[in-house]
Amino acid sequence: MYVSFFVAHDTILAMITKVRESYKHNVFNFVFAPFIKLIEAFFDLLIPLFMKAVIDLNQYQDVELITNKLTYSLAKFIRSFPMIGTNQNLSDALIGGLIILVMGIVGFAITMVAQYLAAKTSVLVGVEVRDSLFEKILHLSKKQKEEIGSERLLTTLNSDTYQVQQGVLIFNRLITRAPFIIIGSLVISFILDWRIGLAFTAIVPMLLAVIFIVLGRAEKNYVGIQRKLDDLSRKSSDTIDGARVIRAFEKQEIENDTFEKESKDYQSKAIHVNKINALINPLTFAITAIVLIVILFILRPALIDGSEVEKTIISSTMIAEMAYLSQIFFTTVQLTGVLLDLTKAGVSRRRIDEILAVKEDIVSGEESIGESNELVKYDHVYFSYGENVYSLKDIDFTLNKGETLGIIGGTGSGKSTIINLLLRFYDVSKGEIIYKGKNIKDLDLQELRSNIALVNQKASLFKGDIKNHFLMAKSDATEDEMFEALKKAQAYDFIMEKGGLNASIEERGSNFSGGQRQRLSIARALIQNPELLILDDSTSALDLLTDKRIREEIAKLKDTSKIIISQRVATISEADLILVIDHGEIVAKGKHEELLKSSSIYKEIYETQIRKG
Repeated sequence: MYVSFFVAHDTILAMITKVRESYKHNVFNFVFAPFIKLIEAFFDLLIPLFMKAVIDLNQYQDVELITNKLTYSLAKFIRSFPMIGTNQNLSDALIGGLIILVMGIVGFAITMVAQYLAAKTSVLVGVEVRDSLFEKILHLSKKQKEEIGSERLLTTLNSDTYQVQQGVLIFNRLITRAPFIIIGSLVISFILDWRIGLAFTAIVPMLLAVIFIVLGRAEKNYVGIQRKLDDLSRKSSDTIDGARVIRAFEKQEIENDTFEKESKDYQSKAIHVNKINALINPLTFAITAIVLIVILFILRPALIDGSEVEKTIISSTMIAEMAYLSQIFFTTVQLTGVLLDLTKAGVSRRRIDEILAVKEDIVSGEESIGESNELVKYDHVYFSYGENVYSLKDIDFTLNKGETLGIIGGTGSGKSTIINLLLRFYDVSKGEIIYKGKNIKDLDLQELRSNIALVNQKASLFKGDIKNHFLMAKSDATEDEMFEALKKAQAYDFIMEKGGLNASIEERGSNFSGGQRQRLSIARALIQNPELLILDDSTSALDLLTDKRIREEIAKLKDTSKIIISQRVATISEADLILVIDHGEIVAKGKHEELLKSSSIYKEIYETQIRKG
């Protein structure tokens, strides 16, 4: 009950905390929009009083006979205008109606302005939160992304930021209006008739109790709903990525059944929450109806046995009080929706906070890259993914400027991990990696990576066209440089057939074959003219002849050092130094001819591929 009662208050404070920076950027909208909503609410509170004043004027005729001070003031205001026509009662009704109409028009205009400011502020806040979250994701290490999960990151970036945006929208639109209407209705009810005011006062705690009990239960379920969205996102991503495999094994029905089960789990949780939320309206209506019966019972003697004047006054009071009771009822229902949306936003805000609060484990250094003939040095490097077992053990080698390093080994031996450490996708557990005489942890990370071009085995292409594909790697690249890179990567012919530099790239490069995607990735790396070029099994989908031509072109880059990872001996045979990796260790190193004599593993790979192949 304690948690239920304070959930709304905590959520509102949390929202303000979460969007603190955005609040500072949009302070005018945050303050002005709720403020002008108070003007609209003030007009809403006055309208029933003007209606009562018109009725009382019709009964008393003389303003001075009206005993209620609030009604007296409004009646005197109505009579301050020149009379319309010759009938005083008709004139009072017309003037009162015109005043109500003007207040309605002004209230409508204020509402439109407030709605616009609220919508604008929520979008601005949503953009800032989404941008900061996206920036955070970009700076997370590979290990941290794997621990959080891509499905969680996607759901948080899309669904949770939207919920926060909606929370800001609702907060700006209704958070000040609703309490003002409820409190104002209670105060005026007391002024008009203290007995009815007491009845209204009794209704509010009951309504709030219903709201907070429901909210307390709903909040816990919203957490489960967002987690189910994570599961659906993960399943969708796996299915899209593995669509060919699923079709190849004829497992479509099994995957459909699995996805349907996940969807139904989400559906059952969402329906359960909506059932809980659906209790609010009927319970609120029931409580209001009971109070209405009590009020009628209290006023029954005066309505039946009172004089005509008393009956008229009671009737006008009842009309006004019924209007305020309706306002309390509808505003409470509105407030319930507000608090439900804020509760959802609070849950999403906490999920966003969990990611934003993750301390980045790869921190950029501040030093600039120096000058040294020794380009890369691994000094007894060890690496573990967080377990007690080292994935890499005692990796020790040196690569000088202009040289080529070849790395070969079985699947899962740790070849790619060696490269991931150099680019600081992970940090070493023990030992040091030196780049041009300085520990890479001390170097500016952006400067380090800008000197290195990496081509992975799985080519990553982004939707757009070929020209943008190159501009991503080098923003000032000329068309001549683009064509030259395409020629070196043996991609010029098929790109020209597809339309040249304006040829489109579909999502993930789906309109190109695996080999074509690899060649485009190599071309993108070559246009950077990098100091160090890393090819991580990036010609695995190419035929041997094309692979040979690309190697010949890369060999002409005398100012560029190369690290070539491959499972083909032919690809690395001309390297200045070859490392043979097995179970995370360097089991042999040297030139091609030396390894044929000294390494049984290398010799076995060579004989399998060259002599017997």
